[in-house]
Parts: sequence; C-alpha cells; structure tokens
Amino acid sequence: MLPTVAAAGTFHVYEHVPGEVETDGLIAWAGERGIVVRTPDDDVDPSWPDVIVVPGTAFTSEGHRLGQGGGWYDRFLPGRRPDAFVVGLAFLAQIVDDLPVEEHDVILDCVVTEDGPRWPDGSTPR
Repeated sequence: MLPTVAAAGTFHVYEHVPGEVETDGLIAWAGERGIVVRTPDDDVDPSWPDVIVVPGTAFTSEGHRLGQGGGWYDRFLPGRRPDAFVVGLAFLAQIVDDLPVEEHDVILDCVVTEDGPRWPDGSTPR
C-alpha cells in the first residue's frame, strides 16, 4: 500500500463499472481502517478528500489520463486541495505512450496497475 493512501483519513473513490479496475476491495479495506469513503454519487466537495481514486480508459506513465468523455473528473479535480493525492487505477493494457492532453487536464500523482505504481517523471513517491 502506498504510504499516502495508508495514512489518509478520507477517500473519494469511483464505483467501478464492467471493464474498470474493481474498487470494492479498496473500499472495504478503507472501511476496515476507519477511512471515510465517498463516491461521485455522494456530491462531495472536491476539497474534502485526502485521496482521490480515478478511473480512465487509458493512462500514461507520466500521469496523463483519458476519461470516458463525460468530463466529470475534469470538473472535479481542479477543486481539490493542493495536498490531495490523485491516483489512477488501470490495467497494464491501459498504459499507453501518449495521449492527447489539454490545458485543463490534471496530471495524476500516480497510476497503479497490477505491476505496481508508476510515478510521473520528476515526482517523489509518497
């Protein structure tokens, strides 16, 4: 477990749909440790969570993410606290070399696959 994730008191986690990395285990793990978990359905202020776990259709090792086109995370992530840890969950097959990037896109702090975490260039694991 990543130290920042293990030390968090509040999580904002997506509820997976078919084809996404399942989050049930993470949500159960957090609940067992007293971590308060909310989902996009809970209408949470983006400044609330310590950790934000995001889905995507593709990711780069540099922390770029391609969503499903609805823009929900594009609207949510800019309001996060500067110290909030944003992590993408992906299958290894979803990691690509390049993605189209727009000015408003938020670079993730980390992308975790079944092979472990991938940190954007120049970042320090936390």
